[in-house]
Amino acid sequence: MIRDLLISLRIQIRVVFQRLLNWLDWSVFLIFFGGLDQSIECENVDRTSITVPDIQLSLIHQLEKVVRSSIHVVIISGSGLDLTYIRDSPQFGSLIWMGYAGQSGGLAISNVVFGQYNPGGRLPITMYPASYVDNVSMFDMQMRPLSTNPGRTYNFYTGKAVYEFGIDRSYTTFLYSWNNDTSMSSSYLILSLIKKNYHEHRVLVRLLRVNVTNTGDMSGDDVILAFVRSRNATMNGEISSIKQLFGFEHVSLAVNQTKAVFFPLNVRHLLIIARDGTKWLHPGSYDILIGQQHMHTFKLYGQSIQWASKKHVFPSNENI
Repeated sequence: MIRDLLISLRIQIRVVFQRLLNWLDWSVFLIFFGGLDQSIECENVDRTSITVPDIQLSLIHQLEKVVRSSIHVVIISGSGLDLTYIRDSPQFGSLIWMGYAGQSGGLAISNVVFGQYNPGGRLPITMYPASYVDNVSMFDMQMRPLSTNPGRTYNFYTGKAVYEFGIDRSYTTFLYSWNNDTSMSSSYLILSLIKKNYHEHRVLVRLLRVNVTNTGDMSGDDVILAFVRSRNATMNGEISSIKQLFGFEHVSLAVNQTKAVFFPLNVRHLLIIARDGTKWLHPGSYDILIGQQHMHTFKLYGQSIQWASKKHVFPSNENI
């Protein structure tokens, strides 16, 4: 009974698809809506694939054959998908990803598609290639990369992402410029930072200032992301994160308008967590990135010190 119902449903879908394709032959502007729903991703369901559903890919391939104009794609999902094919095909004019929307989601996305609203969000996830699920065991929760694991999240993933965490698209452009006192120190003694306070959130290494300018032809919003990264691939045998987000600020800017945003860099953003859960502050060079742009480099010097919430472990031979 159920099998017959599914076969009948598939036949009906094929008929609808064929009628749709015949009608689209003369289309000037086409928007394809696809993605996932809660029959594929929900609390009680583990996905075994991160590809676009086969039936949608089949329709996409058929659309490419009959549609003469560019195809614009909107993908709706609550998690990542491998969108490589859509991204790389020359027939697709644009690609928008959005999370599950509420009752006004249709109006919101139409305003974005037709240029009535300038989006200013950032991708909150890393979108992996389809092969990722074959490279990472569902039983392996290790964040750092291993010989059997390419790592997880933007912090440690060593492969090439389809779309990286934090990317954005806008109808305007923004320029970031470094705006800090050049006389401030770019080297910090680890012991001097450790002795300030036991609370890692309160030990300020430096307050950073960045100017953001709207250099395009349309007012818009921007979310400025601040990252720190170590130039040392490993520290005391532990693999360093590729980069670590330590701040973000949202601004709304008119054309040619400039605003200053501030990012406090605290000790906790520089700590390396070892496999046993202990936290360490290591010497070395660190880069400040605003978005993808390198802005500044500073150094920590001295010996590695374990950070503790109540009592720090100081080396006996540290030269202050």
